[in-house]
Amino acid sequence: MLGLVAGIASLAVAWEAYKADRRDAADSVQLAGIANDLARKVSQVWEAEAKVRGLDDDGSLTVSWQQAPAGLTEPWASICAAAEHWPTGGAPNRDEWAADSAGLGGAGAERITEVFSKQVPTHRLVVLGREGAGKSVLLVQLLRKLLALRGQNSEQPVPVLLSLASWNPVEEGDLFAWMDRRLSIDYEFLGLAAPAPDGSISRARALLDDRRILPLLDGFDEIKQGFRMEALRRINAALLAGQGIVLACRTEDYQNALSYEPADSGTRPLPLVQAAGIELQDLDVETVRAHLCAGASDDFLSQLWRPVMEELSDATRPVTLALRTPLMASLAADIYSIRPGEAIAGRPSPVDLIIDPATGTSRTRAEVEDQLLAGFVPSAYDPGRPGATRWTAEEAEKSLRFLAGHLKDNVSGTTDIEWWNLRRAVPRVIHAAVIGMPFWVAIAVATPLAIVSSAPAWLVATAGVVAAGWVLGALYAFLEPKPEPAARIRVSWLSVAMVLAISCFAAYREDVGTGVLVLPVAVVIVFLGFGRKATQEADTVVAMDPLSLLERDRKTARTIILGPPALGLIGIAGLLIFGLVTQGPAAFAGASAELPLTEVALTTLGLIGLSLYGGLAVAFRHTASPALTITCWYLALRRKAPRNLMSFLVDAHQQHAVLRRVGAVYQFRHLDLQRHLADRQ
Repeated sequence: MLGLVAGIASLAVAWEAYKADRRDAADSVQLAGIANDLARKVSQVWEAEAKVRGLDDDGSLTVSWQQAPAGLTEPWASICAAAEHWPTGGAPNRDEWAADSAGLGGAGAERITEVFSKQVPTHRLVVLGREGAGKSVLLVQLLRKLLALRGQNSEQPVPVLLSLASWNPVEEGDLFAWMDRRLSIDYEFLGLAAPAPDGSISRARALLDDRRILPLLDGFDEIKQGFRMEALRRINAALLAGQGIVLACRTEDYQNALSYEPADSGTRPLPLVQAAGIELQDLDVETVRAHLCAGASDDFLSQLWRPVMEELSDATRPVTLALRTPLMASLAADIYSIRPGEAIAGRPSPVDLIIDPATGTSRTRAEVEDQLLAGFVPSAYDPGRPGATRWTAEEAEKSLRFLAGHLKDNVSGTTDIEWWNLRRAVPRVIHAAVIGMPFWVAIAVATPLAIVSSAPAWLVATAGVVAAGWVLGALYAFLEPKPEPAARIRVSWLSVAMVLAISCFAAYREDVGTGVLVLPVAVVIVFLGFGRKATQEADTVVAMDPLSLLERDRKTARTIILGPPALGLIGIAGLLIFGLVTQGPAAFAGASAELPLTEVALTTLGLIGLSLYGGLAVAFRHTASPALTITCWYLALRRKAPRNLMSFLVDAHQQHAVLRRVGAVYQFRHLDLQRHLADRQ
């Protein structure tokens, strides 16, 4: 009892010292420095992503826009009046404010930066446009330009691009709470405690509350249709005076959200408060011509693109209507253009966009768009293209169709491919069966040995593993596992000391054999109760990509699984040394007379195996990578996806540009591509 009281007192003292150290470390880091760290990491992430997407290429398309349709934004006079009453006074130079919303039109990255940072008084902007109009690309361009401006003035907020596809405004109504969670995943260091006096919240939430983050929210139309009105209401409620924001949405979906009349309320939703609006326009024909024929000679043009060029002369033709969006124009260039070093024979012809080769009939606009979406993946994985690939076009398309169907059927139609949620593609009973597998192993191995040797210890160990297999498998089958990747953990050395203290106390009072028997139980209790401490390095500034998150989660899982057995082995060694030092060889002789050391050893091994199994079950419950391993094997056996699914996702993003990366998740290059693949799953 004295040893237990001393151990608890030591634990309390160590815990208070730990918290004091964390407070001191947090106090030394100010929000301004955290914001600067975030700005550097956001810049690194999006510069790399812009390179993958080819946003800086000479042939990239430039979108234009004009003021948003009437009724979708507040009156311009109200926007200016609101900015004047803000504590910050709105945009710094009032003489540069636009005279009216009609003055917000323009084209290109430089112009959108000028519009947002100088001409919109409230720094609140709604970016509208039809599908494929280039809203997401424009937001990326704006983000990069704003980061460059922030390099000249570090007091400006840090622009951060987030996808609203994963936000459920009904279940998680606080917009800042959702942003806090997403930022803590994408940028690990933002999940740490904020500097005093805000140590009770994360750094991400402190930056949001202090208006040091500028949210660029993409994909408002990707929120479930019935939730968009509530989402808009929640966004308006969360915005603080002086808080800038950019919201991107399809024009039709934004109009529908504003015109929606809920049955249980007489109030209609309001547009984004104090926000100006712009609407992206279709590309002009000359821009489309120049993009499709970039770098092509006259002879090549006459051979390949001339039939399409002739169709583009008529603004009413289906090909013209389809190709006037940046998405379709870029898909056409990717699929049908022949780059230097590529073979011409066997390549698809742009004439297929005009005439269906199977029926010989002219295509409609919808058929042209469907043809482009259908041809993108085979073109991206064409073996004739430069660069090696591990997967054929057929294998890649099958896997991408599965992923699109998974997003549609298992995760409510979101656009975020989160590796930790891929487990939803596998029946939960499969996971439960795998977790219960040691039950069958114990039956097959331990029972015959127990019968042959008549050793009760084997029967005890077998019964324990059997019971654990049934219980843990059933718990996993009925309880929802942790939905997100785990943070780093480490085993506290204080827990090791407590394990040794408990076991040594039993060995001193009784004998070494009893101490060895008590040891595994003490290991499990202390490890699960005190040993798992969530820790992160305070000076680690990391932007987490999907692979980094996976590796961190795997390290955490290994710590949880191997922690109890490792403590057990350390404890056994300590007990042996303790017995020799305190009682000498006689301690082992006396113990073996009352309790044979063979049975002690067998029971100890069984209990340590049980502790290993317990750690495995805890890892399945609190980390996501073990479930991903089962998922990958299951999908590979069902021939739905490659066994190394993460390598496939990385390859699809970096080598083939079929996927894009937003923070710690992957997305399809465009929502229309995802829907096209899902419809054919």
